[in-house]
Amino acid sequence: MTDLASEIKSVIDKDIAQESVILRFTERLSEGILTRDENPKTHFCAYFLPYNKEVGKVFIIHHKKSGLWLSPGGHIDKEEDLMTTLNREIDEELGIKNKIAEKIKPFLLTITPIDNSMQPCKEHLDVWYRIPMSEKEITANLREFHDSRWVTLREARNLITDPATLEALEKMESILV
Repeated sequence: MTDLASEIKSVIDKDIAQESVILRFTERLSEGILTRDENPKTHFCAYFLPYNKEVGKVFIIHHKKSGLWLSPGGHIDKEEDLMTTLNREIDEELGIKNKIAEKIKPFLLTITPIDNSMQPCKEHLDVWYRIPMSEKEITANLREFHDSRWVTLREARNLITDPATLEALEKMESILV
């Protein structure tokens, strides 16, 4: 397993992140203690946007804790690398085991401020992946979600208010439209 800090540093790229995001990622990496287990307030996360190019849709979830429509994903656990986190989250949230067989590159880096007094999280540093899937593959975990659905980009934009997820959707246009 690769050192998480080195792995995240290797994916930082001006083509997938704004300069302010690159600066914060770099600063946060220098602080160490990168996972929620180590630092409950500010930590790295891996999000993935399932998509089906043939039908021009993405899969989104209505998350119970946040109350928001989002893309699936979550916190990186201690001792995990990015692909391990992706596979764990895909299994936990969508019921698909070992979906990612080899290392893939992220398409976006974002920062999500968390303004919820009930949660210890105050900042997520998000590494985003696009994952092609078919509608038949997914068995959504309704313990974590109020709802889930395949939607067009337009429908997704009407449901989603989270800026990071909206930015991810914008980057999906080149693939789905």
